[in-house]
Amino acid sequence: MIVWINGTVGAGKSHIAQKLAELLAEKGAEYIESDLYWTDFIHDHFNEALSGFEPYYNRFFLNILRKVIEEKIYGSGRMPIVPMSLVTKLCEKELLNYFEKKDEPMLHIILEATKETIISRIENDPIRDRNAQAQQIPKIPWQMQYLEAEYPDAVRINTENKALDEIAAEIVALL
Repeated sequence: MIVWINGTVGAGKSHIAQKLAELLAEKGAEYIESDLYWTDFIHDHFNEALSGFEPYYNRFFLNILRKVIEEKIYGSGRMPIVPMSLVTKLCEKELLNYFEKKDEPMLHIILEATKETIISRIENDPIRDRNAQAQQIPKIPWQMQYLEAEYPDAVRINTENKALDEIAAEIVALL
């Protein structure tokens, strides 16, 4: 099974995915940090990175990530937990639809909060510098609209005023 943790920038995807991997370690869960794979991809495949300078726009990167996920499932029997903003048709085709056609069980979670809460999370995140914040905040509205319109069947979890453990427990209960 693949657990997709989807949401806008700043929704808390990585934090939730890390917590889930800890809670589900005995079930073979493995945290697949798409942001780290993206950083490695830019370093190792700079010319290909230029074909879409965000992970969700880059077919080359999505194919590499898909291969990583396949290796975890089919090569080592793991349950990948993948935090990523799946906010383009390309993501849907290259990742979600691909694994759906392979009849791979998936749980697709979308983490939600108000725009104001997400902005506050981004602005108060010690990892994001001011430049990253300035680039990410304008993406929130269109990502929220995309996620609402394109994934009517996804499980939506409102993260507003909830602790990390509470959100993770909601997701574990769905498995």
